[in-house]
Amino acid sequence: MTFALGCNWQHDLWISRYRLRFELDDGDYIGRYVTKFTTSYDRARKLARIVLPSDTVVGIIGAFPDPSVDLNADLLGWETGAGFDHLAKLGVPTGAAFAEWEGFWWPDDKEDPEAERWLHRAVYLTWEQVDILLWNQIAQDLGVKPRAPVFAKFVDLARGVSVYAYDDRGMDVTSLTKKPLEELYLQHASWLLDDDRGRMAAIFEN
Repeated sequence: MTFALGCNWQHDLWISRYRLRFELDDGDYIGRYVTKFTTSYDRARKLARIVLPSDTVVGIIGAFPDPSVDLNADLLGWETGAGFDHLAKLGVPTGAAFAEWEGFWWPDDKEDPEAERWLHRAVYLTWEQVDILLWNQIAQDLGVKPRAPVFAKFVDLARGVSVYAYDDRGMDVTSLTKKPLEELYLQHASWLLDDDRGRMAAIFEN
């Protein structure tokens, strides 16, 4: 089961019940800022490699419409240039995108009158580039630099699977069907988000 790229590419994933939610930050790191980041980053990299067992990964990257309006734009070097330009400086060029469209990052943003449509690009990524984008995701809320004004999800188009590390706290792995996530659920049960264990158990233990 697969899905097509375009402005509504996330619709079926958004309503899918086959979602695993993982904790990336596994403890109280007050006073241990570096450990908080490195633990989350290492765990995200490991999970992504298990979920997407391929040498080449497809990334769906959405760029902030205007990075210069960010409160820290001057400190981050975002006063000029588009989001994809800043990402290219980190080592992830997107000029060879095989698909491009405008749309909302979250499907329910269309109900928000203040939400903006972002430019999205689908690109083939090496694992080194996936690691850069995972760094970027986890760094956003922690204020770690360098980073670029983009968000990214990683997908297996053929199997209908999506991986999204939303920040240093957690990662969602969503599938259109149950099978791709069954082994992951058993393999890393200790990393699952406690608050959502009941829902996940009802789906993956039946």
